[in-house]
Amino acid sequence: MSELSAFLEWNTPDLLADDVREASCHWLVLKGLELDPGPSKPNADLQSLVLPLKGWQLAISTAAFYSSADQLKPGTVQFRIPGGEATTLLFALLGESTSAPTNPLEPAQWLFWLVPTAKLHPDRQSIGLNPLKRAFGEGLTFDALLARLQPKRPVFRIVLDGQDANPHPSDPIAGQDFESYDAAYDVLERYYADLCCSDERSYYRIVERPPA
Repeated sequence: MSELSAFLEWNTPDLLADDVREASCHWLVLKGLELDPGPSKPNADLQSLVLPLKGWQLAISTAAFYSSADQLKPGTVQFRIPGGEATTLLFALLGESTSAPTNPLEPAQWLFWLVPTAKLHPDRQSIGLNPLKRAFGEGLTFDALLARLQPKRPVFRIVLDGQDANPHPSDPIAGQDFESYDAAYDVLERYYADLCCSDERSYYRIVERPPA
């Protein structure tokens, strides 16, 4: 174990503590969405922060059956409803009632609910797990959450001029997909530059395909 790892284990021995759980959830969501979490954890109430997600004004509220490594029995799950400018709340549950989770940075240990704040009573300050499930379902896995939060992007495909978007398998360029038109154009530009004025070169075009 490195000195840094030893210090972190000494400094934060209880990975189930409320503040560690909240920070872990923020870290997971931001990294999963390929967003920069910043150089350090903000000096603020994490549940009151609005995350910088395109198309979302999102705040996160976490809860767990176990809030301490020394806890022997599961407690009652209660999510705080933070105030502020968020239009959507992400309720995040760590672990199950049968046993304490071992790693809050393991995505499979979490369940999530995306709830518009307009669907909650404005004076309500918390919500339990059972009312949450009755109103908004059994929850989302981490992968399902990311799919909901990430805007679907069109795909730009290179196709052989005069043919459809399903290329012949022997064609080295046709059928390549890109997240932007510019990226696809750069590939074609290099291809034509390498062949210069050869009569043997093929001609391609770029087509935009809808998100899957």
